[in-house]
Amino acid sequence: MILFKKYYNRMFLNDVRRIIEEYNMIEDGDRVAVGLSGGKDSITLLFILKLLQKYSNKNFELCGINIDLGFDMDMTLLENYCRENEIELIIEKTNIGEVIFEDRKEKNPCSLCSKLRKGALYRVAIANGYNKVALGHSSDDAIETFFMNMLCVGKLGTFHPCIKFEEKGITVIRPMVYVKEKTIKSIVEMEQLPVIESNCPVAGKTKRQEMKELLADMEEVYKDLHDKIITALQNIDTEKMWKQKR
Repeated sequence: MILFKKYYNRMFLNDVRRIIEEYNMIEDGDRVAVGLSGGKDSITLLFILKLLQKYSNKNFELCGINIDLGFDMDMTLLENYCRENEIELIIEKTNIGEVIFEDRKEKNPCSLCSKLRKGALYRVAIANGYNKVALGHSSDDAIETFFMNMLCVGKLGTFHPCIKFEEKGITVIRPMVYVKEKTIKSIVEMEQLPVIESNCPVAGKTKRQEMKELLADMEEVYKDLHDKIITALQNIDTEKMWKQKR
């Protein structure tokens, strides 16, 4: 059973509440679907939002949605956790893995996989009457995405904490973007949250992993690198940016 502990406030809840309030992410009457991959980030987000549902003054519904990519991952632990904590879990079977690795034989599969997976997630959420989709990105993910865009694509930018898709009638929220990955790891360990090992053929061999290692090396020299980049993403001096190419 998920129970509130006072030290959660300083450890992570204050940061989550702050981003939710800054972007008005969750309102009374919302139906929030958490995208559950089985990894540490998404199960931590589910845990945090269940805490808020139980102990905050926000009145919202909550469920988890797992998009099964076809990699034969055993979701029993996740199913048991959701049942024990009275969280609806929707598992949607897909052939996304087969399409990417067998049909198209993608050399750089992560981008396409992400698009197909999110498309399926949004479709299932809408079909089940959910108006918010919550993704478990951390502040580390935001920084890694910024560097991937800069070094691999040649543009400045990262994902936004809150995006409303008017045409779909759904809003995508990222309530953990002020929470560091090391904090998420600590939560998983302390709460013994169920984390399911990924069977993806390219797990641990991605551009994101390269960025993670690059940033770790940089932090050896610049100790406050992480916090400075997060601050910079909210403090953009547009007058000193070059004009966009036409």
